[in-house]
Amino acid sequence: MMGLTLRYPGLDSSNKAGDVALPPRLERNETCHCGSGSKYKSCCLERDEALRRQQRGATLPTWIDESRSKLHQFEKYVCNVFALPDLLANLTDQRRAPQISTFDVVNSLFHTAVLRIPSINALEGDLKESDFQKLLGRHPTQDVKAFSADVVANVLDKLHLEKVRGSMEDVIGKAERNKAFRDGCYSALRCVAIDGWEPFASYDRHCSHCLVRKVKVKRSNGSIEEVEQYYHHYAVAMLLGPVLDVVLGIEPVLNEEARRDVDGEHAGHEGELTAAHRLIDSLHSTYGTFIDAFVLDALYANGPVMTHLEQYGYAGFLVLKKDKNEPLKEALTLWQEQGPCEQYYDPDKKEHLQFWDSDNIETLDSYKGKVRVIRAIVTQPDDESSTTWCFAILGKRARQLARRTALQIVRARWHIEDTAFNQWIRYCSCATQMRIWPFR
Repeated sequence: MMGLTLRYPGLDSSNKAGDVALPPRLERNETCHCGSGSKYKSCCLERDEALRRQQRGATLPTWIDESRSKLHQFEKYVCNVFALPDLLANLTDQRRAPQISTFDVVNSLFHTAVLRIPSINALEGDLKESDFQKLLGRHPTQDVKAFSADVVANVLDKLHLEKVRGSMEDVIGKAERNKAFRDGCYSALRCVAIDGWEPFASYDRHCSHCLVRKVKVKRSNGSIEEVEQYYHHYAVAMLLGPVLDVVLGIEPVLNEEARRDVDGEHAGHEGELTAAHRLIDSLHSTYGTFIDAFVLDALYANGPVMTHLEQYGYAGFLVLKKDKNEPLKEALTLWQEQGPCEQYYDPDKKEHLQFWDSDNIETLDSYKGKVRVIRAIVTQPDDESSTTWCFAILGKRARQLARRTALQIVRARWHIEDTAFNQWIRYCSCATQMRIWPFR
């Protein structure tokens, strides 16, 4: 027996798991397959999950089941808890009569992510290694690659992305039921950051989904020329927390051609804000009250976004940068003759904090609710450098937070830029990004 696989060798009549037929997979709110008429989650779900765990445990190879290495223990955990082979087997692509299954390719990509293999070309080298082949559940043949990088690229190009999204939602839902996000909150608020992400840009390579812009480049002879640059841009939602950084949703910024497919009246590429509004709708539809608040940069600090969040009952933490724009303009006027309302020294971070705070500000024409505005100056005593943070808070519950907690939430958003997004760029080659993120 090798590693993750859909094949179940070694199961015989003496193996109880081999004698049990797996129940059909149903959504939690579907009618149960037993004929009781009850919802699946209230009837046979727990029993069926126990049967699936028993079957998966029987199919794990002994070398993984008994190994104490962190990788193999991780493999065992994701198989038993999240049914990883079943999740991967659910993914399909548009190839006709493929010789290499979609499961084998996405299985290799899963391990590419786990092992931080930096590119498809690097993966092709590992596919020649017997240990990696064994991990994928294939018969190991040293120096003979299981399949090529071209096969991986072709699967990525033709993968049905809605099933990828569905699998991601299944994993997050299961993790939530297992209380995996219990420690991922700030004052009992589960916060999600939305940010723009541009994974690549090219002057030559492009696809039908690429956005196009004019940029000035300096040629070798010193002349400046304006040329077309192709790129993809996304609005990405990521769960913020001290423990886990989890992507909840991705929405592409549509180019002019894609917009015309939806609405022929629009001309030109859409902006990140438009994609973000769609993303908020999608997140509410998928996760509902799992999300308590959104943490957004200055691009989103406007009335329509605030109104959108309030309509769904979400709180908001929005960075403010432009002194002449409301509600920061009103707050600065109120603070003009005032000193800080709170000062605090953080011994852990060795920072000195000063706060200015005004609540119940109502100055936006396009948002009818009340806004709390906070300014915090963070000073590093060692080098006397300081950083100023100004942000608005909306939502009754969020507006009652302590100032230091509110600042912690806003600062946490920048963590995703320093870790999550940078890691995606660092550990994904341009070729990988071109094929993973078109969102056809």
